[in-house]
Amino acid sequence: MATHQFDHLSLVVSDAELSLEGLTRSIQVGSVDMQQGALYARDLSGALSVLGLDTIASLIEDIARQLTLGQPSVLDVAQGLLPHVVSALKDIQLGHVPEPDAQLTVLGPWASRLQVLVSRDTASLSSFEALAPKAGHVQILGSADPGFKALRMKGLNLIQNARIVNQRDDERTVVQMDALLSELQDWTLRVGQVPLSQLFPMSAQAMQDVWVDSSVLDLLDPLRELGAQAGSIQAQSRSLTIYMEWLGLNLSNDEFQQLGHCLSAVSGHVKRLADGYRLVFPCSLSRMRMTPYLQNGQRFAVSAGQFIQFDPHAEGSGFAGTLTVCSGLATRTLEVDRVLPAQNMNLFEVPQDVPKPEGVSGVALDAMGEIYHCLSMA
Repeated sequence: MATHQFDHLSLVVSDAELSLEGLTRSIQVGSVDMQQGALYARDLSGALSVLGLDTIASLIEDIARQLTLGQPSVLDVAQGLLPHVVSALKDIQLGHVPEPDAQLTVLGPWASRLQVLVSRDTASLSSFEALAPKAGHVQILGSADPGFKALRMKGLNLIQNARIVNQRDDERTVVQMDALLSELQDWTLRVGQVPLSQLFPMSAQAMQDVWVDSSVLDLLDPLRELGAQAGSIQAQSRSLTIYMEWLGLNLSNDEFQQLGHCLSAVSGHVKRLADGYRLVFPCSLSRMRMTPYLQNGQRFAVSAGQFIQFDPHAEGSGFAGTLTVCSGLATRTLEVDRVLPAQNMNLFEVPQDVPKPEGVSGVALDAMGEIYHCLSMA
């Protein structure tokens, strides 16, 4: 595609370039301008996700979080990653959106470096019982306890309300405070979560600091035997989304179908690789990274674990483009009016007495309090 044919995408590319320039300047200044750099990084991440570059967008968002937390160790990684952003934007302008697999191949080493920094820099947070309770406390008030679940959801909702009220303040203060509150919401999820390595203890070293809700772990339990056949298993967690690869195995058709069924149950998908499989799914079903979009005047959102790609259409076609989503093994394409920047949202079930459009499984709430219908992929 030529971006001059698509006014909307041209504006998004322009916004991305401006944010990239600002982030580059902030990084060159060093640790004295990290807060401003975080603002540029978040703007850049949102623009990249709209352009279909969700893999690199999630990495830039991780960088934004580290900058917000004042971690100078992320500066070198950011400096090395930015040339890839420049290259990706040039590809977009030439009409080429890199395939997700190609993005992962190029960005894999940077994702690994960033994961090490995030794990190291946030290690001190484990001392806060509100974020990661000690084993003794978990035994007293287990994750299955109704009071524990109520406390967890109450915390998420209180922070959500604070973010909505915070919109009435000075613009720069709003953005900075919202970023910190969003980070706190994400860390609140760690209360009651369990390590994914419980499913694959032999691969624990290859999935350090990857946590999931106990309910998600239960839904993934059938993967225990399937994954045991793999020569190696690796997993990383980025933006509340887990990327796991099983290498060195070839499942039967029935096993592959079983794998897809499990991933569908946790709002994720699975894809074949040359030597195995890639599994993508959220760490929680209460809060996850969502790709919001507009369709027929209504707001919808789909899990980042189900988002595949967005292909823009020519001007005058009547809609912005085609959104490709996948649940487990089932792929669907949607003609949408607009795709919005991906963001982390709280999810809720729709009360029985409240009408909902056909094909909707629940609702998601963004930072502004806007409601998005969650697409049912069943």
